[in-house]
Amino acid sequence: MKGIVDRIEDGRIAVIDIKGGGRMLLPADNVDIKISEGDHLTINFKQAPQSKEKMRKEINDIKKELLERTKEDNSE
Repeated sequence: MKGIVDRIEDGRIAVIDIKGGGRMLLPADNVDIKISEGDHLTINFKQAPQSKEKMRKEINDIKKELLERTKEDNSE
């Protein structure tokens, strides 16, 4: 995917116009390179299975805790 940095808002948010249509907003400090208005970018995404699995476990732990609380509240 290709894009052009339209602007940096408040020094924090990069507004990127995507070639072919669309717009992407990114926290500027999440980008591994120094970007400026007018820069042309090639944007690549890749999956992060480790962090996905970690997040899934955290969500399941929260669900379990909430279900246990609900059971305790209903038994009173």
